[in-house]
Amino acid sequence: MSGGATAAELLQHFAVHGRFYEAQLDGRPWRLRSRLEIFDRSLDPAACVGGVPDLVVVMMNPGASRPLGVLDDAGWGPALPDRTQYQLMKLALAARRHGWALRHIRVLNLSDLRTPKSADLFAALHELADDRHSIFCTRRAGELAHALGPSTVPVLRAWGLAPALSMLAQLALKATESRQVLGLTDNGISYRHPLPQRADLQRVWLDSMERQVCAMGPVGAAGNQAAAAAPRNAGILAGSPRRGARVAKGGRL
Repeated sequence: MSGGATAAELLQHFAVHGRFYEAQLDGRPWRLRSRLEIFDRSLDPAACVGGVPDLVVVMMNPGASRPLGVLDDAGWGPALPDRTQYQLMKLALAARRHGWALRHIRVLNLSDLRTPKSADLFAALHELADDRHSIFCTRRAGELAHALGPSTVPVLRAWGLAPALSMLAQLALKATESRQVLGLTDNGISYRHPLPQRADLQRVWLDSMERQVCAMGPVGAAGNQAAAAAPRNAGILAGSPRRGARVAKGGRL
């Protein structure tokens, strides 16, 4: 299936579940989402929630994400997919063409705040003293370690270019510095979002990520086992992603 796959076609392959919750931060009620799991429909949802993903993606915040129905006692349930998640599904299908059985993507965010407008998020980040809205805060270190999984799980950084995110981005960079990293960056701090406003730039992002996946070689469960048994610098090609390195450059979008 090509990068032009429709939403209906993508949803034949993938399901989307999220963990939604509410919390009081600085004395105010907030709606939040801590994690999103995008997984092949052949997989068991409960196993994906509690298991190890093939890829972790770190983005800005959940935006307007919402559940599709009643949540379980832990806050989990099917979630309404959006266009950004469709872009990640397209990347998963592209990865399969290059030998990576990418069947389970876990999405984390710099902030769990469900604010549909970016301006509202930036205002909240400026005002909030309580940092528990971010899984990258010190008080949620155990939760973050579980969500990221073993160090063999690659991380795609894709939180966007907004300067207002720089403090949280620094925390995310530190937390993922030992991992194999994907993403498009000019400065090592800001990483391009999967869904720029222009359709041609959306295609550029997807094509660039497909090239990075191709350069990685076989990964996933079998690939990670092989990588663990290989010499530390084995298989590194010129221009291929490396642990903690800037993986691509380009003009700001």
